[in-house]
Amino acid sequence: MKRINGIIVPMITPLTSAYELDFTGLEKLVDYLIAGGCGGLFPLGTTGGGPFYSMEKQQEINRAVCRFSAGRLPVLTGVSSASPEDSIRLGLAAKEAGASAVVAAPPCYLKLTESEVLDFYRLLTNEIGLDVFVYNMPGMTKIDLRPELLMKLAEIPGICGYKDSSNDMNALHQVLLALKDKADFPIYVGPESLMVENVMFVGAGGVSAGANLYPEVYVNGYRAMRDGNLKEMLRWQKKIDTIQKIYSVHPGFNSVAMGLKTGLKLKGICGNAVLPPLAQPTPECEEKIAQIMRQVDAI
Repeated sequence: MKRINGIIVPMITPLTSAYELDFTGLEKLVDYLIAGGCGGLFPLGTTGGGPFYSMEKQQEINRAVCRFSAGRLPVLTGVSSASPEDSIRLGLAAKEAGASAVVAAPPCYLKLTESEVLDFYRLLTNEIGLDVFVYNMPGMTKIDLRPELLMKLAEIPGICGYKDSSNDMNALHQVLLALKDKADFPIYVGPESLMVENVMFVGAGGVSAGANLYPEVYVNGYRAMRDGNLKEMLRWQKKIDTIQKIYSVHPGFNSVAMGLKTGLKLKGICGNAVLPPLAQPTPECEEKIAQIMRQVDAI
């Protein structure tokens, strides 16, 4: 697929108050992100709770995002799973729905060796027949794709890029330096605090959760970084730093998605329900998020 420079959005998954998929909210979110200037849509990642949903629900979410996007932006569908078979099934369904690529972390639960990780990605590219982004999130998978392994992965036909959520600045720098001349292997970062370093080292951009809520902030921040406009970069980064306060308002690991959903509820885009048994957002948390959003708007 064509290289994306800029912001890819790891989309939240809107739900109704009955915990069903909210297609009206999802369509509004897709339109909002496209209007905000984002470069790609990434449903069913960590922010979207991908593996937390059933296989059928994941396929339904992907079909809806592809339908609502209608070719306006590339859709990079998350297919991470503990089961390689399920990753392949999700990838084939994504291909049929019109996704441009899939994003896959190594299978979790059983810790793979380096050679097994390489075989897993070869299996995906061969079976799905769609470009595959490598997703490094050791906090979830317990497998950290170190720079030496990543350089081997980059040589596999069909592997088209890398999303790093390790939050390891030293490893990121090693990867960027080693692959800086490989234009067909774009590198994106998940941690928003590392996007400046990534872009400065000729990385492709960010996979930024906060762009669900403030797409224009992240897009303008990326452009200022790319263009070397330090004054503008610092202004947008101050907004991004403030947005990140939303991620810790709700308790629990799912606090990022809950915070973003609550912000989107306040913007009138979708509700903020999360899938049980996750704790639902409280009115007190909603008011704290409203206060943070007012701070962002004032910067």
